[in-house]
Amino acid sequence: MKVVIIGAGEQGYVLTWNLVKHPAVDEIVLGDWDLDRAEGVKAAWGGGKTTAVHVDARDIEHVAHLAEGAGLILNAVIPEWDDPLMKAALRAKTHYLDMATRVEGGTIDDGYLLQIALDEEFRAIDRTALIHTGMTPGVTNTLTAIGYEEMERCEAVRIKAGSCFKSEIPIQVWSQETYYIDSQTPTLYFDDGKFFRAEPFAGWEYVDFPTPVGRIPAVLHEHEECSTLPRFLPKLGEKGLRHLDFKLAGAEEGMKKAKILVETGIASPIPRMVRGQEVRPIDVLVSVLPPSAPKEDIARLAAEGRIVDEGVYVIELFAREGEPATEIFYVFPPNIQKVTTLIPGANRISYGTSTPAAIYAGYLLDGTIEQRGVLPPEGLSREVRLAYVEDLKEAGLRIARRSMRWL
Repeated sequence: MKVVIIGAGEQGYVLTWNLVKHPAVDEIVLGDWDLDRAEGVKAAWGGGKTTAVHVDARDIEHVAHLAEGAGLILNAVIPEWDDPLMKAALRAKTHYLDMATRVEGGTIDDGYLLQIALDEEFRAIDRTALIHTGMTPGVTNTLTAIGYEEMERCEAVRIKAGSCFKSEIPIQVWSQETYYIDSQTPTLYFDDGKFFRAEPFAGWEYVDFPTPVGRIPAVLHEHEECSTLPRFLPKLGEKGLRHLDFKLAGAEEGMKKAKILVETGIASPIPRMVRGQEVRPIDVLVSVLPPSAPKEDIARLAAEGRIVDEGVYVIELFAREGEPATEIFYVFPPNIQKVTTLIPGANRISYGTSTPAAIYAGYLLDGTIEQRGVLPPEGLSREVRLAYVEDLKEAGLRIARRSMRWL
């Protein structure tokens, strides 16, 4: 079966490595605006099955043409391009999968609402658009749904992503444009049964994450879980859900620098007139950030222990708000040293995002996922989600669970 991966950056690199090994995949079309980058991924992990092509992800007709006869289109580019890629999947009558969402000039929730509006169209062609399938969102949604189903009551869900990162060389582990736009978007959260927005960097608190991350600051952060979980969890049973939020945590110095870039407008996506030219400040910022070092240098320094890249994701479910958490999940993706032994040049974020996505992609290709329409992971059947957790463990993600019961 043919699959089409749009985007040959950090995520496309890991997706190709994963899917070239899938028994249902006999052809991969890897498209990117930068053909040389796609050719590099093909040379590294193409396995004799991969064709690299130049493509504009926004060109619906071209992408649909590339996807003729394909089983799946995977979106590994910026989330603003979900809409054209979903429409290309509809035109090609194929499944679709992504790892995040947003619309240009809008919010994550705007992106989700555009996506869910295509639900009936995907049902009409008997295909699935599985959205938000990385680590967070993705793994976090899946585990939240598993815990929620098993509780008699669940009034609140709180999700936190913590990390520590140090490197002697520049490494871009995620789209910096996406990070800064998310950081300055008033943050969606769910409270008292309604959606609200908080100011950027609101809710600053210090959180004690498990070792090796430790105590670091966390802030409310615009994220997909806050759009989909309050809408989909009640479909698994009405249990009194009143609150849900997402917080991003990291080194204090880095968080404060990001806050300054946002507050001064240096990271703004709003165009400004500069010497007669319309310029988006964020484009200038991203253009001057140092590009990632060559992957062979990343692999060498990681193997020597000269790069620190650790993370943990914590999902807390509360039967009653204000009481101790009833269920807590901890997810530890492989650190960069472990990732280097699997796929040299990748990192914790790229492996921890695209490997979970590749597992769900495999389920679409082999028929494990039978539901149709547009849905996030929490909308999948319990049987599929439980099988997915086992496959995550096989892929090297460590997952722990702690339950609290009153005596």
